[in-house]
Amino acid sequence: MRPFKHRVGTTSLFFLLSCLIFLLPSSPAFSVPFISKDTELAMGQEADKQVVAQFGLYGDKSLQLYVNEIGQKLVSTLSDKEFNKYFFKVVDSSDINAFALPGGYIYVTRGILAMINNEAELACILGHEIGHVTQHHGAKQIVRAIGAQILAIGGAIASPKHAGEWLMVSSQMFNQINLGYGRDAELESDAHGLLSAYQAGYDPRSMVDFLKGLRQQEMMSGQAYHSFQATHPDTKERIIKTGSLSESIVNRKEKSVRKNRKEYLSHIQGLSFGGQKYNGDRKNYKKKHIDVYEVQPGDTFKSIAMKELGDEREDLTIAVMNGKRLEDSLKPGEFLKLVRPGPYHKDTILEIRPDINTTQ
Repeated sequence: MRPFKHRVGTTSLFFLLSCLIFLLPSSPAFSVPFISKDTELAMGQEADKQVVAQFGLYGDKSLQLYVNEIGQKLVSTLSDKEFNKYFFKVVDSSDINAFALPGGYIYVTRGILAMINNEAELACILGHEIGHVTQHHGAKQIVRAIGAQILAIGGAIASPKHAGEWLMVSSQMFNQINLGYGRDAELESDAHGLLSAYQAGYDPRSMVDFLKGLRQQEMMSGQAYHSFQATHPDTKERIIKTGSLSESIVNRKEKSVRKNRKEYLSHIQGLSFGGQKYNGDRKNYKKKHIDVYEVQPGDTFKSIAMKELGDEREDLTIAVMNGKRLEDSLKPGEFLKLVRPGPYHKDTILEIRPDINTTQ
């Protein structure tokens, strides 16, 4: 069964599933009226099969385990997990996005992993998606869309005799989530992400850094990755809101926080960059990958672009990829992401040296 194929097509609209990064004080989670947690879990289990079939999972087991480890660390800080298990997966798509399904199924694309610059940014993004799950935002959308019709299916969604009803529910679920959860729900989930990241020991201000880099990417490409609907705050507004909340969280000074940039870069070294957006994408893409470069004395973005990529005009791309500006100075020994042509060859491994402060 491939009910999303005709809806997604070459535009890969499914990856508009969730907006990232908003801000509002979180409220207590509660179950959706008329839908049990068992039904939510069944919905997520069935939809997960379709996601995997439609887009595929990225074939780097180590990276999959790493993302799952960060996600589970965030879940462990929750006072009320709502669901017994959470599942974190890297989807093999160049789109820049992350999304959640009812029942604890959370996905990030390799496209967004290429834009992320440290572990703390990843934690904030995963925390945001966890918030959608614990607050039952997806299931609430379904109730608003189809109401009591879902009662006819109940917890037996996976049964073959309910194939027709499930097609209706899944179509409504993804269509509604594509439209966004609404401003308040997104702000609620963003606050959840920042607080969860902080509780797990990560610097919530990293989300602001990610958004600034995303904003630069939007201006360069002309595409606003998370501003598709009028109900979604644009990236500029998100930067202001997340900046205010993250500073207030850190100013509590209850614990030290970290970013873990070097460790994160070591896990994405060799990551496929660009290319296929979903299974069945037949465009002829040139292979590219993420590599990691250690800054040498006297290096500038322009000199690195010329020396490593053979084109000094790539200096801006390097800066944006690393969440920096062209006028920023580079320190010998720091690491930068580069996009290199061709497949990755494991001839070098990023050496991890302990971070000594929260800026790394």
